[in-house]
Amino acid sequence: MGLYSDVDLPHPPDDHPNWQESWVLAFRDPATNLVGFLRVGAYVNEGRAQMHWGMALPDGTRFRRHLLDLPLKPENRTAETASAGPMTYSIPNGDYVRFVGSDPDCEVDLRLYDYFPSQNWRMVGDISKLAANHPESSGRVEGRVRIGDRVIHVENGFGHRDHSWGPREHIVIRNNRWIAGTVGPALSFSLSTVQFDNGAYFKGYWLVRDGKPETVKDINTVAMVLADGVSTIGGWTDVVLENGERLRIEAETIDGVITSSHLPDGGPGSTPAGVEALSIARWNGHEGFCDFNINVNGLGGEKPVTNLLLANHAMGLSRRPPLDLDWIRPRRGV
Repeated sequence: MGLYSDVDLPHPPDDHPNWQESWVLAFRDPATNLVGFLRVGAYVNEGRAQMHWGMALPDGTRFRRHLLDLPLKPENRTAETASAGPMTYSIPNGDYVRFVGSDPDCEVDLRLYDYFPSQNWRMVGDISKLAANHPESSGRVEGRVRIGDRVIHVENGFGHRDHSWGPREHIVIRNNRWIAGTVGPALSFSLSTVQFDNGAYFKGYWLVRDGKPETVKDINTVAMVLADGVSTIGGWTDVVLENGERLRIEAETIDGVITSSHLPDGGPGSTPAGVEALSIARWNGHEGFCDFNINVNGLGGEKPVTNLLLANHAMGLSRRPPLDLDWIRPRRGV
């Protein structure tokens, strides 16, 4: 299959009750600054499929539809495709990754042409691969999107995909920072810091520069968050490579999409609501895209999110309330 292999296709489940498998595509069209987050998945042994779908434009037009308790039908999982409700993931003829979705308020048909094969995560300080199944990649995006009445033809977008499978236990984490994306073939990355409920930290990653995987010694991420404690406006990640070189990846958020595991806005029995802060990524004169994902849950609560400023938790087509961002955005050239 060229760039793709069996690792990128559906896997047979074991008998664990919480065994799940999912695929994600997050992207940005630099011509319009349309951003989006697409996910299809299933808790196979529970007989339940899931779909997360969020998109936004800088003018405030937004779409979000999360369907988290769909019946899992036999046709939802084949040897080469996965679907949930109105959205399907596939790798047609082994040539590219495709996500197709249809809703009265929104449509998407996007193709991701990867820069390199799927990358496995490593732990910081350990050159071995993680035991978890979580291959990812980045690439160029093409296709068509309709959001409301506006149709956008994406010709040269930036995209990042991930895929995970295996048992997924319900745990309440304290905090999470995950920045994943690309500025083109020069640099693609997935950099994660998680604080668990007991206070312990985990750092995992992969990073490919000019087609070569790099070894990372440390990751530190700063997120800038508005008064609601959730809406991310951007931030930066400082990466220290094995040779001591430092890379600084900056993120400027266009809009955010709230995601959670079992309830659309988080709450008891679901993971704490996180925000997929869909952002412009910048590094070393290059510009691209990243999902600057955060979960903020310092006190370990399970309440749903509400009354957010720059993160969407409404269902369907909507418009962001007026929000002055001029004081936030960097004044370039000043």
